[in-house]
Amino acid sequence: MFNPQNFTTEQIMQMNAEIEASHRRITVIVDPHIKASEDYHVYQNGIELQDAAQPSGNLTNIFVRTPEYNNFYGDCWPGNSTYIDFLNENAQKYWG
Repeated sequence: MFNPQNFTTEQIMQMNAEIEASHRRITVIVDPHIKASEDYHVYQNGIELQDAAQPSGNLTNIFVRTPEYNNFYGDCWPGNSTYIDFLNENAQKYWG
């Protein structure tokens, strides 16, 4: 879905017509990684929430963890990245 403040319906229709005329297709992707950087507020806020005191036995798991309960990190286009743990309700609420 396009932001209507940035793209009008007419502009989207024109773009789609130009893409179709060029015999190309659009594929929508989701990039679920988060740049792991202390100066990136999404990462920093998630770390703070994940590290906050929890009731006994509860893990916040905002980010995916390794079997040793460390954050999982991988390389992606912004560099060192981590990933939202969408299977955890706390992470779903945070991301929402």
